Amino acid sequence: MYDDQFADVYDRVYCALYDYAEHAELIGDLARQRIDDPRTLLDVGCGTGEHLRHLGKQFSVTGIDLSESMVRVARQKLPEIPVHQGDMRNFDLTQSFDVVCSMYSSIGYLGGPEELRAAVARMAAHVAPGGVLIVEPWIPRERWNGGVLAHATVEHEGVTISRMGRWRTEGTRSLVDMHYLVSEPDGVRHFVDHQDLALYSLAEYEDAFDQAGFEASLLPAGRADRGVFVAIARPEAAG
Repeated sequence: MYDDQFADVYDRVYCALYDYAEHAELIGDLARQRIDDPRTLLDVGCGTGEHLRHLGKQFSVTGIDLSESMVRVARQKLPEIPVHQGDMRNFDLTQSFDVVCSMYSSIGYLGGPEELRAAVARMAAHVAPGGVLIVEPWIPRERWNGGVLAHATVEHEGVTISRMGRWRTEGTRSLVDMHYLVSEPDGVRHFVDHQDLALYSLAEYEDAFDQAGFEASLLPAGRADRGVFVAIARPEAAG
């Protein structure tokens, strides 16, 4: 998952399909609705850093991602922003942030509910007192449609990229082998990116926040099939 060849076309594909600036504004608005004057933000699962690029206009930002390839791209693109390589299940940056977010369903790439609880606990541990945790889940199990064909073609600076794959369900996982054709001046190359995301129930998401001492609400924001969890520490946990 997320090797060099995928990381190198990631921005060309997703910047054409996804409005990172709009989503960054959503994150900022959700944070400011719950806390006064948030100044620092950690993006967990930051990928190539497109959220960081836009969030940096609102906050002092830091990123972390598991993929060495994605971190490489983010550091090249945003040399002024600290981007760490680390696992959301066990990372420790020895500092806290007013806002901790994890977007674009990064949390879906974990294993079972135990790993979900571990990741939410680590993110919660990095939220400063009075801060907020914002997590975009993968599609909850109750809303999963069983799998559909996904396809798109984008053009960027003379490069045409087509992707196609059919999502399928295996137990409590959603999987796809996404085929990419990349047309460049020197020819056409093909690679396959395998995606494997957990289909957690809403109750499993809520339990993970509860175990971390946070009260979470799933808001119908962002992409409607996923929503966004916004969570703050319970008073007894904050105390």
